[in-house]
Amino acid sequence: MKKMITLMLAGCVTLLAAQAFAADPKKEFVGSDACKKCHAVEYKSWKETYHSKMVRTKKEGILKEVVERWATDGANEGPTTGNVTKTKYKLEDVQYVVGSRWKQRMLVKNEQTGGLQFLNKQFNRYTGKWENYGNANDWNTNCGTCHTTGYRIMEYDEKFGKHGRTVKDSYSEMNVGCEACHGPGAKHIAAKGADKKKTIFNPANVDIKAQSKVCGYCHIRIENEKFMTAQGNPREDLPAPKVGDSYKAGDDWTKWYPEQAIIPGVHENQPANVEYKGDLKGLFKLDDHAKANGIYEEAKHHQQYQGFLQSKHYQSGTVSCITCHSPHAGKGKIKKVQKDACIKCHDKSITVEKYMPNTGQTAGNLFLRSHTFGKNPRKGGAGASDMGPPNYYE
Repeated sequence: MKKMITLMLAGCVTLLAAQAFAADPKKEFVGSDACKKCHAVEYKSWKETYHSKMVRTKKEGILKEVVERWATDGANEGPTTGNVTKTKYKLEDVQYVVGSRWKQRMLVKNEQTGGLQFLNKQFNRYTGKWENYGNANDWNTNCGTCHTTGYRIMEYDEKFGKHGRTVKDSYSEMNVGCEACHGPGAKHIAAKGADKKKTIFNPANVDIKAQSKVCGYCHIRIENEKFMTAQGNPREDLPAPKVGDSYKAGDDWTKWYPEQAIIPGVHENQPANVEYKGDLKGLFKLDDHAKANGIYEEAKHHQQYQGFLQSKHYQSGTVSCITCHSPHAGKGKIKKVQKDACIKCHDKSITVEKYMPNTGQTAGNLFLRSHTFGKNPRKGGAGASDMGPPNYYE
């Protein structure tokens, strides 16, 4: 009898647990393919960016080296275990891969919840080695707001554990689609004539700081103490405050439940120049070099906005993220090349390599560029420019 009750409870958990469906239950988001019909140039160039390739099926995006070194890299064993369930998995069990430019992580099914979980190793492209990776949360309930478009928590269990858990979620599209930066497109498609432009968000039509805030929604490192993962742990992303709602480009996410969202460098009472606990420990460079400059460079990855807020570029209101970066080309406008951006305002002595050192660690001995733009930059580590383009398995 006890065994039967256990099986019944397990079945209930599977039915109720976090599942992500690539469809929008509120029919606000339409998907990037719908945008392609009228915005072919933008769509084509967006498809060439890493925004469109963050999470891919194993067939589409697994690296050649990952397949060749799956069992071992010669020194370290490859991935074998699901981080949540501790179940053993094989290469054929991989459903999605996350990342490819710096590193790659693998996602497999979590049979207990219906969601996706990480395997216990990540592949470092720079070293060609497997590294331990221990994130023991369902991916969609920990990273969903930024790795998908139109993400919503659909059901939340307030009574689970100390702070509850995400039970059911949804998204309209995998990866950072058009609507992640322009807002939901259903009304835009339905609108006629002059109303077309009123029904979509265009970052080019808002002020410099508001432009950067759209990018900042994902390019931050956060500990969320309002919403928990499927496993009941603090999330590392920022779902909309109301269950059933989704972030829409232009929303001021900095004002969402600030007392429960720890975002150092963004909230005034959470400065960049102090040490934090848990996953936020070691977030910024706090050594003597940083203190002398009064600028605390990013020490981890996906926190570019938190670095940029400290820069004179941002504080002067003259430069935004899209001044130097463009997620896509446009009609008559080519996609910007970041490494060439400095020369538009500075002489040739001001270079990306010098004033944007690789300080944010993303894998062993592999780093991302800082966005603080200090006058006395430190020496950075190896980054994407020290490697060739990814080699995909075919």
